[in-house]
Amino acid sequence: MRIRFVIRKARINSIGTCPVNCRITINGIKANEFAVGVSIEPEKWDSKKQRVKGTTQRVQDINMKLEMIRSELNEIYLAARSKGKYLNANEVREIYLGIKEVSCKLSKMGELFLSELKSKDRAAATIDRYTRCFRYLQEYIKKDQDVESIERRHITGFWKWLRAREFHTDYCNKIVQACIGLFRFGEREGYVESNPFKGISLEWKKELDITCLDQHEIQLLKTHNWSDRLQKVVDSFLFMCYTGLHIGDYINASDASRYTFGGREWMKIKRIKTKEEAIFIIDGYPAYLIEKYGGVNNLPKISGQKSNDYLKLIAAAVGIKKNLTNKIARKTFTDICINEYKLSYETVAKMLGHTSTRQVKHYGSVNEKRILSEWNSRVDS
Repeated sequence: MRIRFVIRKARINSIGTCPVNCRITINGIKANEFAVGVSIEPEKWDSKKQRVKGTTQRVQDINMKLEMIRSELNEIYLAARSKGKYLNANEVREIYLGIKEVSCKLSKMGELFLSELKSKDRAAATIDRYTRCFRYLQEYIKKDQDVESIERRHITGFWKWLRAREFHTDYCNKIVQACIGLFRFGEREGYVESNPFKGISLEWKKELDITCLDQHEIQLLKTHNWSDRLQKVVDSFLFMCYTGLHIGDYINASDASRYTFGGREWMKIKRIKTKEEAIFIIDGYPAYLIEKYGGVNNLPKISGQKSNDYLKLIAAAVGIKKNLTNKIARKTFTDICINEYKLSYETVAKMLGHTSTRQVKHYGSVNEKRILSEWNSRVDS
């Protein structure tokens, strides 16, 4: 790296002085010059010695300032070299001027990545998921380190730390995947030279949880004598069982989503998470609930966390042994569509608001009832 100070004679002011600029060159490539905040008389500048001529206090102060600038620029360049990072001339200039940070804290890089996701209009649930994953990483690291100081050994220890908290293997992998995305962003934006997560091998259990309610269990929920508060939770849960709505989409549902086609009443809802449309027919029990409450706008809307807490009480009250959550409603709908109604995976995917049938298999699978029905149909033909 070469650092030179140059005077700008073309910009002499009314008192006969001109500004001093700094020029950085690395491997023959120059950065844009920048002013150092000093003005001198052109005749007093010694270009060869890179100093101002004279012995006055002002001259000494100017020369000292120029040496300090040179020293700071060299320090920036060498500090990066010690970490195996080779800065170009403009990067050294930007770091010195504060345009670009020398190092970036983990929390700061997380904030910048989340801001980018928000600017791309990612769903709030996605933002929350990434936020939670980054919080786990910071909790493991224990202090807000420079991202350059995070090494591969930290990553291995992080995964073991997650497992020690008794998280499922696949959930641990998803957290690590989110952090891989964070450091890819850091690599792209120049906050880290290399991604410590790169090349990490994740082993997936791929244990799909397709727990859902059967018709008997649904009937228990319908016929039990509930308190007013729990009845509202049950009704909202059953509405999702018969429509496949995610809790977030259900809470945002309104009468504006209703329309008529082919003599049937429908709902079309743009999903919060995927921005895809979920399209389904409203009849039977969902239609009864809409009429009961006087419209979709008036259906009981309870937050996911609170309703999940109530659902545990509800399951215990009627003897359902399954871990009842709002997600089970969506899986119950999928099971009904595939095995009771015998709808195609493509149709179920559209009703759920998925872009492909692959995701449908995370919510339900063919059971004996459908196999028997299709087998009997084949034999009879």
